[in-house]
Amino acid sequence: MSDTDECVFCEIITGRRDATVLFESEGYVCFLDAYPVNPGHALVVPQHHVQRLEDIDWAGLTPALKRAHQLLIERFDPDATNIGINNGRAAGQTIQHLHWHIIPRYKDDIEDPTGGVRGVIPSERIYEP
Repeated sequence: MSDTDECVFCEIITGRRDATVLFESEGYVCFLDAYPVNPGHALVVPQHHVQRLEDIDWAGLTPALKRAHQLLIERFDPDATNIGINNGRAAGQTIQHLHWHIIPRYKDDIEDPTGGVRGVIPSERIYEP
């Protein structure tokens, strides 16, 4: 059995699993996260099964991220966004198919958003520059 046989994202890409697909582009697909952090939380995923950033074909990535971001801005009207990846198990990657999270952020969705993605290490989220 290959990695793609057991990969939920590959199942979405090949149509074996339902998802709300927002668009497909050169080498990438964008769909809504099944377990969203906030309304409009989307994922941009390479159409070919790759596990880590070191393995991707970079062609098409920037246009796909830009298109997904713009679509979420238009559709969900957030106040801001977080965009990021978990590159490897030690970084928190739970589905071993590389993907970018685009998370719409709304005023007061959490008490203090200071530090943003630095919050992956809670003790390092807030700092004095």
